[in-house]
Amino acid sequence: MRAVLVLLLVASGIAALLPPLFTHGACTAEFNSVSDLLEAARPQILTLFRARDFLAAQGMAYQTLSAQQCEAAHPREVEMCPSGELLLGAVPVANRVCRYYRDDSVRFQLAFNLNNQLIHLQTDMHPYRMLRFPMTDFEIDVAK
Repeated sequence: MRAVLVLLLVASGIAALLPPLFTHGACTAEFNSVSDLLEAARPQILTLFRARDFLAAQGMAYQTLSAQQCEAAHPREVEMCPSGELLLGAVPVANRVCRYYRDDSVRFQLAFNLNNQLIHLQTDMHPYRMLRFPMTDFEIDVAK
């Protein structure tokens, strides 16, 4: 009975590691879709007011930080606080395997200067992990 229990435990541990190996690029595709959407819309989001309208039209939730708020709180994901407003948002990842094994959202930042002009656009998602096999050149992209 114990042997069966141990085997079931080992089998369930192995089964828990398998799903991210079969995403077929879904996680990267979700990241690319948000990134490509914002890059393609760059002419439409060149000013703060137009960016707010665009994000609202796309249903993309965001929060606004002033330069003072950014300097005071300095969120971990923000490398440099802009001289003007900063729009921070996140788009939830739809794929459950990607959500669990990689990241639950694709984050974006739109930084504006004092003239409310876009100076920086950035999208982020946790990177996928590499499963490397020791003493070989073989590696697998996990939850890519």
